[in-house]
Amino acid sequence: MRITHVQHHTLRSVSAEALEDYRHGAPFKTLRIDPVLRDHWISFTALDWNTAEQCLYVGLTAFDSDLLWRFWPESGAFESLGFQHITDDPQGVKIHRGLTPDGEGGYFFGAAAMPDLDERNDAPGGGVYHYRSGRFEALGIPVAHDYVQNIEVDLERRRMYGVTYPVIQFFDYDYAQRQTVFSFFTGSHFHESGLDDEGYFWGTWAARRGHCLFRYHPSTGRPEFFSEPIPNLDPDHIFNFPMNGPIDSFINGGDGYLYFGTTLGELYRLDPKTGQHTLLGKPSSGIRLSGLVLGPEGKLLGSYGAYDETGLFLYDRASGQFEDLGAMRDEQATCFMVHDIAWDGGTRLFAAETDNMDRCSYLWEATLG
Repeated sequence: MRITHVQHHTLRSVSAEALEDYRHGAPFKTLRIDPVLRDHWISFTALDWNTAEQCLYVGLTAFDSDLLWRFWPESGAFESLGFQHITDDPQGVKIHRGLTPDGEGGYFFGAAAMPDLDERNDAPGGGVYHYRSGRFEALGIPVAHDYVQNIEVDLERRRMYGVTYPVIQFFDYDYAQRQTVFSFFTGSHFHESGLDDEGYFWGTWAARRGHCLFRYHPSTGRPEFFSEPIPNLDPDHIFNFPMNGPIDSFINGGDGYLYFGTTLGELYRLDPKTGQHTLLGKPSSGIRLSGLVLGPEGKLLGSYGAYDETGLFLYDRASGQFEDLGAMRDEQATCFMVHDIAWDGGTRLFAAETDNMDRCSYLWEATLG
């Protein structure tokens, strides 16, 4: 299998000149009220393919808080779902990860932020939300003052787990009762998390030796910590920040194992019965493995790379072999870095581009054949 065609889709546009203050570290409070950036700058950050509607649900980073959209591939049209009309918090500017189907055609998600720390004590914190049939329901704020980077939803137990930023806390939120049952400071940020077949949530915590795994189950109400560190980017790397952990992507493989990609671009298998993680390999020589889904023929389908050297791969769990599907670029542009991917179950793969500081990021569509 190879990528046979790639095209990018543009939702908004902004000039490189307009992003100069962003590139040079201007306060986010200033950037959020810049009229050009507020109304025009976006990144794509979270995706989910909706089979029933035959469209893509899209979570954005956008300073105007217009964060949830649909994309219709057949027409190439984007449709805003109007989230900006139900929030008055200027800091809730992205759906970072965890756009999660509710099993009935709707979605759960959390509001993330790009905050300045001098604003934190006055910020309400990121809410969690449910969208269905054109309506949003605010489910509450799991952790006051901090914003929701990722969620994992257990529909059976009606629990929502996640991690916050800038203070990095794990939370167990009972969304039926609208209350946080448990939280703790992990010291380790994870871009995505895992939920195993027994209902255990998996994330990372900061041990003296490095970032290690923990698991949590609501029946016990306390985390279980593992002590084998996962390799991470150097602390001074441009894509790193204080307490940023190595987990870049995380899925339940449907075979009794969990699988995760890392900031170093490595793929691991996790045995949830023992907590042991095993390195399976690296699909490219670059960093980042931030997109991972169950793909064709039971293979893992993922994205790799950064710095305009991005692409897709397959991993055959039976043979242990990686297959490079090709680069994410078309005749006009290259994908700077992938943040999330979604597969339509057929020949189309969608990739959310983020962190491009020279233009708005694009939604990428790759045809596989």
